[in-house]
Amino acid sequence: MKRFSDFLWLWVLLAVPVALKLPSLFLPLKPLIKPLLASVILAMGLTLKGRELLSIFKKPKLLIVGLFTQYSAMPLLGLVFGLIFLKNINPELVAGQVLTGSCPTGVVSNVYNFLTGANVALSIALSGVNTLVSPLLTPVLTKVLVGKLVAVNGLKLFLDMVQITLIPVLVGIGLNSIMPEKIEKVKPYLPAYSTFAVVLIVGFVVAAGSSKILSLPPKAFIYLFLASLFHLLFGFWLGYLIPRFLGLEPKERITISIETAMQNSGLATVLAVSQWGALAALPAVFYSVVQNLVGPFVIKLFRLIHGKHLNAR
Repeated sequence: MKRFSDFLWLWVLLAVPVALKLPSLFLPLKPLIKPLLASVILAMGLTLKGRELLSIFKKPKLLIVGLFTQYSAMPLLGLVFGLIFLKNINPELVAGQVLTGSCPTGVVSNVYNFLTGANVALSIALSGVNTLVSPLLTPVLTKVLVGKLVAVNGLKLFLDMVQITLIPVLVGIGLNSIMPEKIEKVKPYLPAYSTFAVVLIVGFVVAAGSSKILSLPPKAFIYLFLASLFHLLFGFWLGYLIPRFLGLEPKERITISIETAMQNSGLATVLAVSQWGALAALPAVFYSVVQNLVGPFVIKLFRLIHGKHLNAR
């Protein structure tokens, strides 16, 4: 099961050409897309416990720094690289890049922090808190940053996020608190299920926008890749640099760096489709592939530089 989820990038890469060639395979999934994503967020909630979220408040500086880097660096980087690479192609792509940066941390960040040997408890707590506050911050940031480029329905974005993120994650936390023994039995299957669901979501998005995607010039795909690559790398860098400037220890810097850069691209994909259409979701699709391709190399770099500060694995 774990091996299946390790290759999310590969399954996404395979799903894209299939969806472009045979969109009819994925288009019937339209009514299931939001429930599918909600179930992925629910799965994340099942890995969280109320006491883990509460423990982070004992160290409020870590919480504040983690929230600040997540919801300042990533949205602004999305705007900068969206404008540099994507504005001349289609403003909706800029909006999609910003929305990707304005979404909360992706579940995969917990896995990468574990593999790095960083502070997993902090990673899990920050993922939960980032997701809980996202229904408020994501719509506001998106509206402020790209409201002049494209129309942004802030209320609809907020309601979508409440339904897709806030309610499922709270239900997941509640179930994990009420019946922890039963939840432990299903936890090994959650990464594989989440991977499968994300691939289906990406497949639908590509299928729904296949005609527009195929009409894009070849250079657009290069620019989409570059926008996501620079967005990700600068996210890692600022997610590390800001905590360092504020005096955090290397282990916490690495944790926050990974939490900052690894975005919930599945959520961004669904929200972009709901807000503007399938074309606007392409930055999130590219980001999903890029972060899962580059992430393992960043882990190795962190362990090379800060090996003595990290848990031996």
